[in-house]
Amino acid sequence: MNELVRSYGRGLTAVFVGLVVAWIVGLILVPQIRMIERAFIYEDRGGETAMLALEIDRLYTEKFTLEQRLKAGEASGAGSGFPSPSLTPSPSLTPSPNGAAAGGLSAAERAKAEAKIAELTTRIAELEAKEDTSSGEAGMKERYSLDNFTTMSAVHVQIFAMTLIYALCVTVLCFLICYPVAYAAATMQSEERLTLLMVGLVIPYAINELLRIFSWVMILEKQGILNWLFDALGIISMDAGEGFRFVASNGAVFTVMIYAYVLFMVFPIYNTIDTLDRNQIEAARDLGASVWKIHTRVVIPHAKPGIAVGSIMTFMLSAGSIAAPEIVGRGLHPDWFSQLIYRRFFEADSWNQGSAYSVALLVACVAFILVNMAIFKVGIRDIAK
Repeated sequence: MNELVRSYGRGLTAVFVGLVVAWIVGLILVPQIRMIERAFIYEDRGGETAMLALEIDRLYTEKFTLEQRLKAGEASGAGSGFPSPSLTPSPSLTPSPNGAAAGGLSAAERAKAEAKIAELTTRIAELEAKEDTSSGEAGMKERYSLDNFTTMSAVHVQIFAMTLIYALCVTVLCFLICYPVAYAAATMQSEERLTLLMVGLVIPYAINELLRIFSWVMILEKQGILNWLFDALGIISMDAGEGFRFVASNGAVFTVMIYAYVLFMVFPIYNTIDTLDRNQIEAARDLGASVWKIHTRVVIPHAKPGIAVGSIMTFMLSAGSIAAPEIVGRGLHPDWFSQLIYRRFFEADSWNQGSAYSVALLVACVAFILVNMAIFKVGIRDIAK
């Protein structure tokens, strides 16, 4: 703090500290505390009002389906040329094989549909009136409980476990790819080559992450660039409908994630290896140490803080990623837990259960950090360096 005051003065230092405190409190602590609180609040959706809301939604859907069929019939009867929507026909509205009034519906069937719509409208009005009078007494009840965690289905538990394994696989693969690159960069003698290597690593990150993911989709899809290359080599015939759908597996997701997070593994390892005294490597080589021993006994022990930081960042980004699993072959590969969290929040409208799922993933990531630090025998100070 004293160094900041000496460098920037009391005014700028106060502004800087205030912004940092506001950022930590407003964007980290308060949202996390609120999320943790909601994770332990269970919503009982079996109340009277909740059941009425479900019934009203069902009736609205049925009414909408009937109205769309009638509108499609009118458009068809007027010769508009627009195809009727592919809605599932009601048994009572099966097109008559005899004369049809409009769109394949006879006059009797049309009248029956209009009567059904009127009946549904009346029923909806009754239920909405009942919902208004009962909303203050019954409905969606909330209580503090562990049910958001304990009611997680077996399928969701399996997806949670597999997501952690997937993220670990991405981390290991990323390390295997990035360590040689980081070592080569740290020991490179030519500054020009080092600059070219760093620029080559950084340039792709000037493009938006979503664009990079969609680029990989264009490469890996069945009609993508990779299959086009196989077709040009005569391995497959795309004209005959042949081709590999690479996006139908988690391997494609791993590939995209490694490409997306490679810098988070390369630079921490590079920074630590760059501080290694080259004389230690030369001494080990002069003493007859093999390449394997040089790396396992000299380089990797020195680079442990960088490996730990890179592993932590890559694992947490992979486990919490939503863009890559959602975009790459959506529905063609096993779900990731981040996709379940998204659906809990924005599709199931169950924010409390979504918070519980998020807390479970957060705890798993924190546990990974602690285990990682124990394995590499590094502390907070080592990581900070």
